[in-house]
Amino acid sequence: MEPDTQRTMTDTFKTGSRGALSEGDRYLAFLAIVLLGYALMGKGFAYLGFPPLYMGEIAFLTGIVVFLRTGALVGALATLPALMLVALMAWVLARTFPFFGLYGFDSLRDSAIVMYGGFAFIVIGLLLEDASRINTLLRYYGIMLASFPAIFVGILLTKYWGNYIPRLYGPVPIVEIGATMAGTHLAGAMVFVLIGYRKVSFLWVFVWLATLALVSATNRGATLAVIVPVTITMLVLGRYRLLLTTVVAAVSIFAALLALEATFGEYEENDSRDSWARPVSAHQIVDNAKSIIGQSGQQREGTTRWRLNWWDIIINDTIHGPNFWTGRGFGINLADADGFGGTGHPRNPHPPLRSPHNAHMTLLARAGIPGVVLWALVLVSWFGMLMRAMLTARARGHKDWANLFLFIGCYAAAIVINATFDVVLEGPMQGIWFWCLFGFGIGSVMVYRVYGAAERNAV
Repeated sequence: MEPDTQRTMTDTFKTGSRGALSEGDRYLAFLAIVLLGYALMGKGFAYLGFPPLYMGEIAFLTGIVVFLRTGALVGALATLPALMLVALMAWVLARTFPFFGLYGFDSLRDSAIVMYGGFAFIVIGLLLEDASRINTLLRYYGIMLASFPAIFVGILLTKYWGNYIPRLYGPVPIVEIGATMAGTHLAGAMVFVLIGYRKVSFLWVFVWLATLALVSATNRGATLAVIVPVTITMLVLGRYRLLLTTVVAAVSIFAALLALEATFGEYEENDSRDSWARPVSAHQIVDNAKSIIGQSGQQREGTTRWRLNWWDIIINDTIHGPNFWTGRGFGINLADADGFGGTGHPRNPHPPLRSPHNAHMTLLARAGIPGVVLWALVLVSWFGMLMRAMLTARARGHKDWANLFLFIGCYAAAIVINATFDVVLEGPMQGIWFWCLFGFGIGSVMVYRVYGAAERNAV
């Protein structure tokens, strides 16, 4: 941020005692460590804790205490997205409590897809208490950017040596980074760099590209989650030449690699549903790209078919069936109920699949039409609020504010894209990240509105 912007943001909200502020700062640092742990260690970090209180639950419960002490309860509800989120959380709770006696903690675990939304209000409260924490969060993210090569190492270990990583807590290795998780942070990191918040070296860019190659060969949804936000960022920033240069360079490199592979090797499509078993090659990346537009091989067609079949069952059970208004509630194992309990990876030691690879379908199945409509209103109102704030900031010449809203929106969009193709928001690794970004967006817009009003009054 520019110096004058930093000063204004710092001085906008200065409420509460010095002790309360320091408590909030300590919690913000703790939350940043938790988010960094999820990014660098993945599912392995999620199992740290004292069951049933893992790191996510510990951060959530302590955050609620800090939020209540900020005194920002009313202010945190002063926007349409926040009110829509409260309504959605209330509906999810109404569809969770009746099943708690039957399914126990499975009900609470399934409801986390929305109930992690409490992190949004925690972040909003922290920013309303002290607006300078916007800059603090950006500095924390800069630290994560410096440690980005660790994500590349983590995804390499997960893909090639996953069976040799120690299992200290729970059924997963201490480090396990999935392609969707890596794709989310690839997008956020590159948007952060393109905006100009941090300069990076050629080595960092090389590691970023190498990680993208691993992700692109493994997961189609994660590839989209990188390409779409980064492309939007270049277009919004007017970096047309850079976008064109990137496309030309990518096409040229892939053409050369395809020629080399065709000359010196033989590509065979992997017939396993385990995406980690797919080879990292130019042919595999091209095949994944073709499957996105509907031209897929036998293996990818099979993966797509079972998802679509499952989604059809959910649609018939809700939109055209008996669970239109209520859904089937939170707690039931949807995979077992719909006959898809055996679709997990054969070498996967994790708990069995419970939900379809689509957060929107999960909410439709569990919360019915009211739940999915409220979910759509949450997303539309939030992205609309950010877009309006970004356009307003650009019209006023507040470039740094506009770039901040662009960064937050594109980062969250990467997670939503991933959540459309995989089990993402249902877990803490990306679910907590998403809802923290959600709160970061609302809190930043509220701070900016005060900043803009103060500027107009000063004229």
